Amino acid sequence: MRFQLTVATAAVALMTLASAVPASAFDFPTFYSDATSFHAEGTIVHKTDFDAYGPGVTPLGTSESFAGLTLLGDPLAVVGVDAPQNPVRNLITNTDPAKLTKGLIGQTGYNMLSFKLGNLSGYGDQVFVELFTNVTSYAYGLYPGPAPEVLTFYGFIVPQGEYFLGFQMNNTDFGSNFEPTPIDQTFGLTDIELGATGEICLTRVCSGGGVPEPASWALMILGFGLAGVTVRGRRRAIAGAFDA
Repeated sequence: MRFQLTVATAAVALMTLASAVPASAFDFPTFYSDATSFHAEGTIVHKTDFDAYGPGVTPLGTSESFAGLTLLGDPLAVVGVDAPQNPVRNLITNTDPAKLTKGLIGQTGYNMLSFKLGNLSGYGDQVFVELFTNVTSYAYGLYPGPAPEVLTFYGFIVPQGEYFLGFQMNNTDFGSNFEPTPIDQTFGLTDIELGATGEICLTRVCSGGGVPEPASWALMILGFGLAGVTVRGRRRAIAGAFDA
């Protein structure tokens, strides 16, 4: 798909820029846009979806726990397949699209993380995702397809000994210095997966890479900003505003 190809191009551009940082500073996650290839690398232990919720809009709280995952929003809601936005699957969303949607991972040792994203309204702006591990954090600019047509798969694997602690995401507009977009775009996610490529580390004392210097992290952020500018997708309005 065009959006998957542009994201892969952005990731390559960033890794090229980041090559100026010593290789020992950090190992960038392996990025997957194909679910089959991702699942072949290890074992999925937890998968969270929202198919059991009703077909309309189901209001939730500001914090909801699903097995080893806790999601945070302002507040959250599940948008069902019969809601005005007509997603192809039930998706969880933040009812305030200008705020961060956060996920906290309650157990250590998961070095595999994936999810599916889709737009509920608006089209073309970036979903800015930050992944947090026991070693460092990583940033991605993603362009999911419109939910009525397709959900876009994104998977990430870090080396064993490094594991995911959580993530956060929000809409950004790279034409406005990556500030949150106006409230004309909302996104939702489902099929949030946690897994491991080997034995799960049950404590926070794991072997793993070093922590990058502050300058290295600044270089990563700059690299994603520059890569994102080159892959901007077109915007297309989608009928129907989000009903909180």
